[in-house]
This record gives sequence, C-alpha cells and structure tokens, in this order.
Amino acid sequence: MKAIHRVLLAVVALASGHVQAQVNALPPTRHILVYGDAQARAIPDRFKIAIQFEATDINPDTARRAVEHHVTSTLAKLKAARVPSDEIVATSLQIGPRHRYDQKLQEQVFVGTQVSRSLTARFSRQADLERFLATVETSQSLRISDVTTELSSEAELRRALRDKTIASAKTKADDMARAYGARLGPVYSVSDVAPQFEYGIREGEWPVRYEWRSGGLDRIEVTGSRLERAGVDTSLQSGYVTYTDKIYTVFLLAD
Repeated sequence: MKAIHRVLLAVVALASGHVQAQVNALPPTRHILVYGDAQARAIPDRFKIAIQFEATDINPDTARRAVEHHVTSTLAKLKAARVPSDEIVATSLQIGPRHRYDQKLQEQVFVGTQVSRSLTARFSRQADLERFLATVETSQSLRISDVTTELSSEAELRRALRDKTIASAKTKADDMARAYGARLGPVYSVSDVAPQFEYGIREGEWPVRYEWRSGGLDRIEVTGSRLERAGVDTSLQSGYVTYTDKIYTVFLLAD
C-alpha cells in the first residue's frame, strides 16, 4: 500500500509539474506579449479538379472495362483542354465487393463487384477548366467530387506574409512599451500559437476581440499572377481570397 501511495504521489507531482510548466510559459520578469498579424489578398491562378470513377457489376471485368472507358475518355478530354500530362494524377484500380441493405430480409445482400478509380488534374487557366467541364457528362459512374483553387507562388507569398507579421509584432510591442513609459528589451520567445498563462488565455484561444490592425504594416496585396493557395471557395469566379499569418512574440522589458 505504501508503494502504491508513493507512485500516486509521483504521478501527481509530474502532473503538477506539467501544469506549472504550462503556466510558466511566460517569463517571471516584466514583459509584453503581442501577436503580429498580416493579411494578403490574391487571385487564384490555378484550378484543381478531382474526379471519381466507379462501376459495379456481377462480372468484375465488365465493371473494370466500364471504369477504364470513362478514364480513357476523360484523359482525352483533359488533353484537349491543354492540361499537361505531368499535371494529371490517376490512382490504380480498387476492386471489392458491393452490398446493399435489404429491408425485407433485414440483411446485407451482395450486388456485385465494385471497381473504382480517381483522378486529379490541375489547370493553369480558368478558361481551360471551363472548356473541359463543358465536355463532361457526370453520372453515377463519373462524379466530380471537388474543384479547388490554388496559387502558383505559395512559398513566395508565405515568406512575404511572415516578414510583415514579424514587423507588425515589433511595431505593436514598441508602441505599447512607449505608451507605458517602458523600453523594449530582447525577444524571449516566438510561437505560432498563443502560450498558456494563468490570467485567462489558453493555447490557440486568443480572443478575436483583441485583434489589432495597425494600418499598412498589417496588409500586403498581391494581384495578377503572383498568387497563393486558396483552399476556400470552389466557385470558378476568380475573386480575391484573403490569406492570413499570425505569430506570438514575448518581449522582455528593459530596465
């Protein structure tokens, strides 16, 4: 029993140490915690489409040939829409049994062998995607599962956005320190998520109402062909998409 008691105490001590480490994520000395944020607006310049092919038949080869027919026809249409072969990715065949639930029998009933395959293609022009869509007839055997927008210069925009974010954090911290008659010291820590601390805000839960906007430092605008990944509206309308970056920085205050 004493051994168990000692183990429990050790576990409690470890848990307490973990909690204390989280609480003490901020320095015990005078400091300022700010987050810098930046926004960029861009127009997607690439369009990615995902297509699913599927057929079910008692004869597996019949289902296979149906799927291959749709894939071959779709590849020809993509080529006609000027999609380079290296921008097309097709999966291998997937084959398995297909069942349906029979309400009368109250059991799963075998209906045949299902053969499926998927394909993704990336268009560099919206007009080419629209030309391709005009030639496609969807059905239970051929389904367009997704159309997403992308940008061709994601890494470049991300780097520019992060530079603006860092500059925003520095400016906010310096303005706050000056407003309280203090002087900004060295950086204590930098993170993509808010640190935990005992007066209310936990990791990843920085309140929206505390967001600041400090004018030009917070925003860059990218237009034309220098664009960034979207991951938002699947509409083919090439409107602006907003991208954000945020970084949390703890600055020590100089004596």
